[in-house]
Amino acid sequence: MKCLRIILLSWLVALSASAQPEVSLLPQHHYPKTIPAGDYSGIAWLGGDHYAVVSDKPDSDGFFLFEIKVDRETGEITGARNEGFRSSDQPARDEEGIAYDSLRQRIWISGEGNNQIREYTTDGRLTGRVVPQPSVYARMPGNEGLEALSFDAVSRTLWTCNETMPVTITAFDDSLHAVHQYPYTLDKAEGDVSKARNYAHGIGTLTALPDGTLLILEREFFVPASKLGAWVSCKLYHYTPPAAGAEPSGRKTLLTSWRTTLSLFGRSLANYEGMCLGPQLNDGSRVLLLVADSQHRYGGVLRDWIRSIKINLNR
Repeated sequence: MKCLRIILLSWLVALSASAQPEVSLLPQHHYPKTIPAGDYSGIAWLGGDHYAVVSDKPDSDGFFLFEIKVDRETGEITGARNEGFRSSDQPARDEEGIAYDSLRQRIWISGEGNNQIREYTTDGRLTGRVVPQPSVYARMPGNEGLEALSFDAVSRTLWTCNETMPVTITAFDDSLHAVHQYPYTLDKAEGDVSKARNYAHGIGTLTALPDGTLLILEREFFVPASKLGAWVSCKLYHYTPPAAGAEPSGRKTLLTSWRTTLSLFGRSLANYEGMCLGPQLNDGSRVLLLVADSQHRYGGVLRDWIRSIKINLNR
C-alpha cells in the first residue's frame, strides 16, 4: 500500500507538470466585531463554511473555529465570525500550521516552539499520535522551525516545511513515514535588512493540491525604524516536486503577487501566514483562503485581514 501511494503521488506530479493553475486575486477583508484580535497563523477547511484556525500566541494549545462565508459566484469573502476555541488543555507551543484529514476527521497542528506535529480530534483533544521529526528540523531555532502544514486527501500525504533558508519541504505518508524531502530556494530579498527595525523573509504557508503539486506563499515583511512605510510582499508560487532522476529542488512558477503597506493614509499591511483550499465555486473553480497575523492588532493599527483567491485547477 505504501508503494502504491508513492507511485500515485509521482504519477499525479508527472501528469500536472505542464499545467499551471489560473488565479484571480480578490480583495482582503477584516471583521473586528466578529473576529477577535489574534495572531492567526494557519487555517484548514473543515467543509461548508467552517474552518479550523491556529494562533501562534494562544492561551493554550488548540485551535479556533471560524465561519467564513464566500460568494459562490465570485469567490469573494462576504462575512466571517469566530465560533469559539477548542483547547487540548496543554501549554501553547507557537502553533503555526494546521491541516485536516476529512476521512479520519482528525486535525494536525505544527508547533514552531517544539517543531512537533501533533494529531487532534475535532473537539481539540490530543490523540497521542505525533509525526516523527526528521533530523533536518531537529536543531532549528525556535522562530525558524516548522511553519506550514497541509494534507492532500487524494494521495493521503501530509506536507510541511520550515520557514527560512535552508528550506526543506517534507512529505509524510499515511503511516507518518517521511517519503520525500526537497530543498526549496527562496527568491532574493527585496528589502535592506540593515535598515529594518523588524524583518522576516521566508515561506509563510503552503497548500497541497489534488494533483500532488503545492501552492507556496513566499512572504517578506519589512518594518523601518519609523514603522510608517512598513510593507509585506507576498508571492504565490505553484511548486512541482521533482520527478525521479530530475533536479532535486523541483520547479516553481509565479502565479500572482501583491504588496500591502502601512502609511499615514492606509492600513492594508497584512502578514499572511495561513492558507488553505476552500469550497468549490459555481463555475467549478476553487477558492483559496488566507489569514494574516496582526500581532493581536499591534498598536491598535494592524488588522486581522482575511483574503480569498479564486483558483482554477482544471486548466
